[in-house]
Amino acid sequence: MKSTKLHYYIRKTGALFFSLLFFFSTNAQAPSGVPYGDPEPVEWDLFNIILLIAIPVIILIFYFKRKRNKKK
Repeated sequence: MKSTKLHYYIRKTGALFFSLLFFFSTNAQAPSGVPYGDPEPVEWDLFNIILLIAIPVIILIFYFKRKRNKKK
């Protein structure tokens, strides 16, 4: 019984450590003196429609087909 509690605390401590490490590394990479422009909406031309809508939908279709074929 003690080993399961120890395993639980090690997992929780490790998860906390890596989440804090990730948080500090991402904040350290944010530039502070860079001027930012105003965000603009996406222009819906043919390239952006294919890139942002069609390709992700095709990837999801192939993923679910493959997942269903693995179950059979």
